[in-house]
Amino acid sequence: MKKLSSGLHVYQTGMRSETRAFNFYGNAAYVLNLIITINLPHFAISSFGLELPWESYVWWLDEPDDADGRVTMYRFDPSYLLEFEKSQVLNHFADVRRTWSRGKSLAGYVLGIGDRPIPDQFQQDATIPAFLIIYDQLWQDYRSPVSLRTDRHLQPTRRSGLEIRRKGNLLDKPDAPLGHAALGNEDEAKK
Repeated sequence: MKKLSSGLHVYQTGMRSETRAFNFYGNAAYVLNLIITINLPHFAISSFGLELPWESYVWWLDEPDDADGRVTMYRFDPSYLLEFEKSQVLNHFADVRRTWSRGKSLAGYVLGIGDRPIPDQFQQDATIPAFLIIYDQLWQDYRSPVSLRTDRHLQPTRRSGLEIRRKGNLLDKPDAPLGHAALGNEDEAKK
């Protein structure tokens, strides 16, 4: 058993429903509402991890592309209604080039998707005990207990066609070429 972190203080914040696990296309998705207070000099976050009571790999949502200068949103899926403004999310703070000083607090959501569903033993509104793992720039891990609420009612809901935001029009970009394997001598002989 690994020891708990003493260099970071992680607190869950907001209402109980804000830190949750929910069904996401046959797997589980995770929303953690946290405050991370750094008690170490020159600390950088290289990655987040989530240790659950079942075996599951969790990947964290990538920073949204803000090339067009508009407000950028973190989304679990491009057409999924649940979205978070970039300013509310901590995922993009996982960058070893960005160091934080002792006493700095970071507040926001950490958003991820697992490769397994929520086990049946965790019914609606059940508490899932877990550990958030924060890795520093030297890959030392800092573990903090967290509790997620099971939300089996939250299901992916697609946006209606009118609400989907697209970059450009359908005909703005040429179609990608179709890849075909070159015909060998045997294939040409069969023609």
